[in-house]
Amino acid sequence: MTIFPIVFLLLLIPSMIFSAFALVDDFTTDKSLYHSGDQLTISGTVSYDSDVPFVTIQIFTPGKSNFADFNTIPANPDGSFSATFNVGGPTWTSDGIYPIKITYDGNLEKSIEYQEFLESSPPAPKTESTPEPTPEITSESTPDVSDDPEPVSTFSTLKLSIPNFPALDKSPQYYIDRYNDESSYKSWFDSQFPNDSIADVVGYQLTHIDNFPALDKSPQYYIDRYNDESSYKSWFDSQFPNDSIYNVLGYEDPVSVPSWIRNNAEWWATGKINDSAFVSGIEFMLEHNIIMVSTNPSGNISDEDIPDWIRNNAHWWSQDLISEDEFVNSLEYLIREGIISVN
Repeated sequence: MTIFPIVFLLLLIPSMIFSAFALVDDFTTDKSLYHSGDQLTISGTVSYDSDVPFVTIQIFTPGKSNFADFNTIPANPDGSFSATFNVGGPTWTSDGIYPIKITYDGNLEKSIEYQEFLESSPPAPKTESTPEPTPEITSESTPDVSDDPEPVSTFSTLKLSIPNFPALDKSPQYYIDRYNDESSYKSWFDSQFPNDSIADVVGYQLTHIDNFPALDKSPQYYIDRYNDESSYKSWFDSQFPNDSIYNVLGYEDPVSVPSWIRNNAEWWATGKINDSAFVSGIEFMLEHNIIMVSTNPSGNISDEDIPDWIRNNAHWWSQDLISEDEFVNSLEYLIREGIISVN
């Protein structure tokens, strides 16, 4: 019997207004029960202000430990707004209460419940039936096997199960040496990965090429060479035609940057959305490994204004005038200074 995955999205509690002057009037979801793969529509109203044209919608995982989804949309002149989200998938990671936060020069928050699977129903009783005769197989009735489903990728990794560990700019040997030389570091690692060795987590897989990848070279070293040197890229692709540079180094492939992130960068650079909405979008990318940075986070979020040169970089990146790597350098600064926190 097949168990169909479903999502229970149930409005639980009355709205809470977090600011005495919040200009978010109200919002609702279009229904209370969703199947995985359905669409969730969030609609509401704000007290429209032409100086604040955009509404930010954030859907958090339980405990606000991560984002399930995020978007920034324009408010209509009459104050109405509406956005649609796909429910389920890798960001909807556990059953529980998913807060939805609407920001528009103030905040309004409600909660929904997510339950991934529907409890199985008892199987239908079997009934006796006369077996059908086996058809004669001829060349005309031979089934077409050309439509076989494509194999599903089985790639798995221990890397980044703890954010930024192991870091892209640190070699496996760096971590192995620390594990062997520092008892406190060994104790920390063993508490986090009780069933795995240090080499399992930070090391590289063996390949058919001797000493490649080398333990004393960081993942970033190889990624940079692959991206910057066409001859190196050609060599790698010829040696590993079925693998990406990230997979060979033990990392999952980066996820494509959603279009709304680029929109956010442009809107923030031109003052259409505030710093917190922009930072939320960047945190979403970091926490979902859409982009990966090597800087160790400070663990705090600063209230200081983001420098203007980063606004310029955001605008240029949104227009494809600078590369994603150049923009990531800006994000490393934000993380290092505590303006963005990676949980």
